[in-house]
Amino acid sequence: MNEEFDVYLKIDKDKIHDLSYILEVEDNLANIRKFENGLLRIIVPGDLKDDLMILLDGIKQVVPFEIVRIEVNKGSA
Repeated sequence: MNEEFDVYLKIDKDKIHDLSYILEVEDNLANIRKFENGLLRIIVPGDLKDDLMILLDGIKQVVPFEIVRIEVNKGSA
């Protein structure tokens, strides 16, 4: 099975809806999982991580957020 990564974004809770609409355009690229303690967790397959990073870099022009960290997913949904 392909390795998956968790991408943590610091984002305003009110902006998550906007971000999710934009990410839905790229079907099966990433999934928004959970917003907790001011961080949004997105999960992405390892072979699509670079594509997601490029997309997120462009989205930052429209929806303000900060990428806090990226780590290997330990099997949590």
